[in-house]
Amino acid sequence: MSSTDPKSPMSSARQKRLPALWWLFATLGLAVGVITGLIIPPPYPDGQWWGMFLTSAGFGGSLAVVGASIAAAIAFHNSRSDRSQKRDADDLAQWWGRFTWACEKAVSTKRGESEMGLSVLTSLIDAPWAREEDNEMAIGVANVINDAMTAAPAKRWWQR
Repeated sequence: MSSTDPKSPMSSARQKRLPALWWLFATLGLAVGVITGLIIPPPYPDGQWWGMFLTSAGFGGSLAVVGASIAAAIAFHNSRSDRSQKRDADDLAQWWGRFTWACEKAVSTKRGESEMGLSVLTSLIDAPWAREEDNEMAIGVANVINDAMTAAPAKRWWQR
């Protein structure tokens, strides 16, 4: 077993250890917190303190920032959802355009176009953006065209 193997004991020990830089930051933060705590006395809130704090401009501004942050998060989520839905609809429209082109080529009377159209039609089955009912429709159309082509090998199905 090498040391790069994910199941080796050396790699699991390395994964459990925290980086040395993290320990440095934790120690530095603890030292700054202790020094700040010793220098600045803690507040002793009473009734008057709460009244002044809740009616202060700083508290109102803080609530405005919190409200704006919540609104921005909701707008971002809705925008991302809308972009995703538009992308899915565009992909499905593109699949439909390819499907109609392949169906037209599959029933063509020109040499080789029918095989090419059927090949494209079968490749459209199980496309990642196609829905299940689209796949079923493509399979059904491909089967009908394929059965018609194999039923009369001397003549094409459209020449009967």
